[in-house]
Amino acid sequence: MSHCLLNENTRYAGGATRSGAVTEAIDELMASGYGIHQLPCPERLAWGGALKRHSLLLHDSKGRPLYRVRALLLRAFLLWTKVIYRRLARQVSRDVADYHRSGMTVAGVIGIGASPSCGVTTTLDMRAALEVLASCPTAALTREVMNERAVLGCRRPGMGLFVRALDAQLRRRREVVPAWEHDLAAELSGRHQGLLATPPRRVLGESPP
Repeated sequence: MSHCLLNENTRYAGGATRSGAVTEAIDELMASGYGIHQLPCPERLAWGGALKRHSLLLHDSKGRPLYRVRALLLRAFLLWTKVIYRRLARQVSRDVADYHRSGMTVAGVIGIGASPSCGVTTTLDMRAALEVLASCPTAALTREVMNERAVLGCRRPGMGLFVRALDAQLRRRREVVPAWEHDLAAELSGRHQGLLATPPRRVLGESPP
């Protein structure tokens, strides 16, 4: 289960809707008899801790020297991210293999919709989100701006970087795991959602057609 469903304190600024866990998601899994394995928070580990300090560099940067080299900085940032995520995904794939060797079933992975890291079928256009953050003065960067413009407004179809790395590592080990996606937009608006009410959104580790 994605880390921030059990601990929202690791989310981006403005992305938490409560002080701790998404209890309805956890209750649904527990009521169905599932154990829960918390995945690492890849952004906390790669982006400078719980505050994601490395990702704050270009906030409110438009008109300053850093803005002119934003494309180069973003490429370097993404390269670093992919290196760290590959290492984390390798460990998670080992955990999956260990459960299977021990006679247990890994019923699925639960990611986060619109996440640049943990999206299963929807992720974030990081270049577009960066433009929003670079153009918005810090004093005007409210929770609403962050969620509506920088996150939900920059969604696009696709897998997040960590889920993509995990998919590749599971494929290498010939491990296949279904994946669901928690709807961040529904959570932010207070709408109820049932994780298990729909079929898996994707199968990780499956050989491409």
